[in-house]
Amino acid sequence: MKRIGIFLISLFVISCELSTTEPLVITAEELVAAQAEIIRLAESVPCTNASEWKFTPMGNKACGGPARYIAYHQSVERELLDLVEQFTLAQKAYNETNNVLSDCLLVGPPRTIQCEANKAVLVY
Repeated sequence: MKRIGIFLISLFVISCELSTTEPLVITAEELVAAQAEIIRLAESVPCTNASEWKFTPMGNKACGGPARYIAYHQSVERELLDLVEQFTLAQKAYNETNNVLSDCLLVGPPRTIQCEANKAVLVY
């Protein structure tokens, strides 16, 4: 988990140092690994009380806007939101560099969160 976090932090620092003419280089495999780490962190706390859970947009569609929403327990909020922000910036750079196409459908936020079988479920 720390390796992905360190990767994302260094990716963010490197992206800040690059000029606007140099694209950020990230692979699809790195994005998949970073997303998996975020999901593991988000699911690391069992959902027993939905009022302790929040959600945030995550990722970047090629046409703009979030790719999805993810639920997380407030005890992991700081670490998770930092990782999500870095992931979203990396995915945006990847999309632009690789001319990624998307369905351009807007992903709306969920209405609420419910706990089902100790998992947080977003309700739309």
